[in-house]
Amino acid sequence: MQTALLCVNLLVSLISALAGVIALVRPERLSGSMQVESGEIYYARLFAARTVPVGLVAGILPFLAKGPMVAWVLFIAAAIQAADVMIGVMKKDTRMMIGASFATIVYLACGFMIR
Repeated sequence: MQTALLCVNLLVSLISALAGVIALVRPERLSGSMQVESGEIYYARLFAARTVPVGLVAGILPFLAKGPMVAWVLFIAAAIQAADVMIGVMKKDTRMMIGASFATIVYLACGFMIR
């Protein structure tokens, strides 16, 4: 069970990091607009700057170490995903709400398992 949860955590983290890369390269995928404006590009860059490093660290770190500090990294990643759920609610973006909710649950479960 522990290995399966770590693998799901890695998968969720890599998908999250990939979403950041996609947003950086193609900001219209994040905003959903046909004509991307400077504010949307700025938001996509902020999203990528947060999502890529946090996703990679949250996915890889549990394979390398255990303990309370690793758990806190996962809890912080869960809090970030929970904020994305709220953004999804405000944007009425069902895919964002479902994906970020799933990631929040996985990060929390993995964090409690590792601590």
